[in-house]
Amino acid sequence: MSSGAVSKRRIALAACLILLVGSIAIAIISGVLVSVRNQGVSETIPVQLDDEFEQTPTLELVQLDATSRGIAVKNRDGIDVLRGTLAVNTPSEVRGVDCSTGEGGNSLCYRWNNVAELDVRVVAENGKFSCIHMAWETLAADTPLRDCYRLDGAHWYGSAGMFRQRWPIEKWNQTTQMYASGDVYENWQYYGSVLDRYWLSSKGVAIRVSHDSPLHVSLNDNDDGMVCFQSTYDNSFYPNFEGNLHRLDYTICTHDNVRLVHDGIWREIGLGGGKLIIPSGIPDNRMIRSPIWSTWVRFKISINDSLVMAFADEIVANGFGNSQLEIDDGYNLKYGELNFDPERFPNMQDTVTKLHAKGFRVTLWVHPFANTDTDVYQDGKEKGYWVTKRGQDEGVTEWWNGKGGLLDVTNPAAVDWFMARLEKLQRDTGIDSFKFDAGETNFLVKDFETYIPLVNPCEYTTLYAKMAARLGSQVEVRAAYENQDLPIFVRMMDKDSRWGWDNGLKTLITSALTFGIIGYPYVLPDMIGGNSYESGFHGNTLPDRELFIRWLEITAFMPAMQFSISPWQYDEEIVTISRKWVSFHENFITPILLKTARTETTVAPGQPLIRPVWWIAPTDEESLQIDTEFLVGNDLLVAPILDNETYVRDVYLPPVDGVWTRMPQGDAVQGGQWLRNVPVPLDEVLYFILDPGNSQ
Repeated sequence: MSSGAVSKRRIALAACLILLVGSIAIAIISGVLVSVRNQGVSETIPVQLDDEFEQTPTLELVQLDATSRGIAVKNRDGIDVLRGTLAVNTPSEVRGVDCSTGEGGNSLCYRWNNVAELDVRVVAENGKFSCIHMAWETLAADTPLRDCYRLDGAHWYGSAGMFRQRWPIEKWNQTTQMYASGDVYENWQYYGSVLDRYWLSSKGVAIRVSHDSPLHVSLNDNDDGMVCFQSTYDNSFYPNFEGNLHRLDYTICTHDNVRLVHDGIWREIGLGGGKLIIPSGIPDNRMIRSPIWSTWVRFKISINDSLVMAFADEIVANGFGNSQLEIDDGYNLKYGELNFDPERFPNMQDTVTKLHAKGFRVTLWVHPFANTDTDVYQDGKEKGYWVTKRGQDEGVTEWWNGKGGLLDVTNPAAVDWFMARLEKLQRDTGIDSFKFDAGETNFLVKDFETYIPLVNPCEYTTLYAKMAARLGSQVEVRAAYENQDLPIFVRMMDKDSRWGWDNGLKTLITSALTFGIIGYPYVLPDMIGGNSYESGFHGNTLPDRELFIRWLEITAFMPAMQFSISPWQYDEEIVTISRKWVSFHENFITPILLKTARTETTVAPGQPLIRPVWWIAPTDEESLQIDTEFLVGNDLLVAPILDNETYVRDVYLPPVDGVWTRMPQGDAVQGGQWLRNVPVPLDEVLYFILDPGNSQ
């Protein structure tokens, strides 16, 4: 239902008293107990209501007090699964009034006079899966809408990639921020490059906010134990040139557990725009199977033809395969010009030909910017191909390599122009594909204007990723929003060469889990060992030796592997360990990934490749909290080492039908228990395979 239509209709619903079994008089003590579930084991919320509220309209799954604005959501068994407070920004003296018209139906209407109006409507019922739609519209221009729900009593998942990617997400401490894709290296408090308006609770609750609400979100801000959804155009990139009133609408769905509600909302409701999305294919199989080798971390911007050729020779000489060699930043003179510095790369066609002969495909780093000192910027400006500042003919944006124009991806002519330049580069040089950088909304200029107006600034991210995917399944992007249908890799934001939760190794697993839950199964982990930014953009400082090894071991179980720091920069032992785990990925993990992708990920929406432990034990409390283990498909559990100088760990095996076999030892272990102080040598990863045919 469109939130814009809420204020134009009055929902038909007859006023009724609460029913239990038979006819029972409502007990009035100091107030009224209002329950919208009339049978089962639901717990009522004591609320203080005036006499005019004694006949409160009800819905079976929602308990709402129009005076205190308290709300409780129940599942089909009548159990409270979510509680919160509505319209927390509205002055407390403003009282709610029933605006239902008495015509019956599965909806309610409340109005806080001269402030806002709320429509509550049942929108899906399928067995125990049910959804209600909450639609607000303000009646006053200066009233932001803000609904808050309690995090306590449950574990939460979903939302966005983050700099500090904790799991479950009730561990966050996130202040209210515009909910849009952001470069966390510009501001680590931004929501990250990959996100969805989707929050998932272990109590079997899923919340999806609509595409067009001007959304801001906080989560456990200052340890308040709440997730709050705020709708406002103020101080944001949500365009509102027509002076629209604030609106906020979202859907709350329930089922018996976290897995069932996740599957249900992806199947029945889809994304915020109401789209059911299944990946339309599988990314390039060679990218899944063999490592990507990038120039970025090892060489930063100090690259040239001789260095790239020597890098390729080293890879071959040390016995490693490849999916492609990616030439990153540093190949051209000016950012935005799709050409090559003639001193660094005097004959790029010859370079690519030689790399092809060595068995490498070649990809190139590109981005949507053109700095103001380039001819291409002037050309794009004359054609109207850059995002502009409203009322002006240009809109210079700042990015990490200067100031320039940002491609207007809403303009079909601008997209065709940009793509034609990339395709010409491919024809002229033989380049196979591209790594698309940036695409986040924080690069939009203040008061920006695009060829086609954006309702949600994340539409920029969506269109940028769609443009990249036009070049085939070998591309990668780092920013995505409502792009779950694209058969391409979505990479993690740059990771730092650290062990901890500060964008280090510990966030590798939790980032992959989050990407999967919000609909991106083809997650591309960042470079093995991290980006070594301690050395800036020139040269590199080798990451800690053990950090590199443990990073490598985790990545071997992921959908792709990506090197830049080379194993032979350390010693022969690391080369041997690296060969071992690359071979393991190519020959053991890749077949599992491809089988799962073909039978599940491309068949049903919302099915990740890298899965949380609760995926196969959705009511098990231990499984719901695990942040250092993960599943590949349903039958392979991985418990890597995530701390320095650590050679034992505890591992939890979830309770499932069958037994777990520890690899490579081969001993069988029953699930539903912790194994304590299990040895994990430096060159090993603790992993188990589920045998569903056996039990002990």
